Amino acid sequence: MIPNENNDFSSAEIRIIVHATEDRDKILEHLNSTLSVPPHNFSTMATEGHWGNKILLLTAILSKNNTNSLYMKVRTYLNKSYSELSNFIDEKGNLYIRLDKQRICRGKVSLSDGDSVRIKFRRVLTHEFRRSLVE
Repeated sequence: MIPNENNDFSSAEIRIIVHATEDRDKILEHLNSTLSVPPHNFSTMATEGHWGNKILLLTAILSKNNTNSLYMKVRTYLNKSYSELSNFIDEKGNLYIRLDKQRICRGKVSLSDGDSVRIKFRRVLTHEFRRSLVE
């Protein structure tokens, strides 16, 4: 089921993979200037890639107010309605999108299948929406 246009998300999780050839601080700076997600919201975990290359996993969990603000910015940048994003919605109403990391670093926002900023918008499950999931 696709929820209606009146979206209410409880939180958002943002995940970014930063490769050894990329500058973590610049990526976070551009993410902040483009989508207003401050760098201090991110935690960093260092790990190794398949070939032993150093990579960083950045993760941020946003509050409800920041989540809904981010959703509106992303939707405005993409110039898409909620129904146009329906292919990215799971059975619980969560919205999963991937934004092009390199384009964000140039101040632009577009969907991507490749090297991306992954965002999961968790939907507030109202009693009415929960009932529709059961039916």
